[in-house]
Amino acid sequence: MPTQFSRQVFGCAILAFSALASAQAASLPPIGPVDARAVWQERSLSACRSEQSTTAPDVCLLRTMQRSGAHPQAIAAARMLVKANKAGFISAWRPLGKAALATVTYPFRANTNEGTLLIGSDGAAIDVDEGSVGEEDRATPAWRAFAAAHPDAVPFAPADFVGSTATSDGGQSVLFSTPLITCHACAEDGALLVAYTIDKAGIVRERKLLTIK
Repeated sequence: MPTQFSRQVFGCAILAFSALASAQAASLPPIGPVDARAVWQERSLSACRSEQSTTAPDVCLLRTMQRSGAHPQAIAAARMLVKANKAGFISAWRPLGKAALATVTYPFRANTNEGTLLIGSDGAAIDVDEGSVGEEDRATPAWRAFAAAHPDAVPFAPADFVGSTATSDGGQSVLFSTPLITCHACAEDGALLVAYTIDKAGIVRERKLLTIK
């Protein structure tokens, strides 16, 4: 059943890599309405990974999606990711009022094959894993204290969605937790807690490092 969010029609979609943290954004072609129909249930991509394949993996992905009967929204979203040099597809969708969380699967990566996009009602998509620690974060007392104790620890994607709470102005605050580790197989040294503020219209307005636990 369509949700309130699924009836929102977006204009030009923008994939902003930590846009609220670094002001760097990548403008992408319009992809039309974005809702749960953008999800693609993965088919076998083994041929795309084969060393004998003469087709680039990203092109093979799009062809496989088309041949499997993927919804046009799913193909458009995958094209958006390919254009951003992030070959992948939306594999899950979670409405958050007028905003949403989209899980992205990156099938051709050696590590970190999953990520999260926070999508506002204006069509702007924030990659919550890209550049998860900005310069302003490094200047906070919380990060300085943590870095002094764990100088080699880094954020390890994907971020975990912790929850969402209502704000006094009718919007919401969405919280993510990202593990901080020294190596792939190491135990966690801590977790980075980041909140995104979404206004009552569903537009992502602010990103803030809350604490490191």
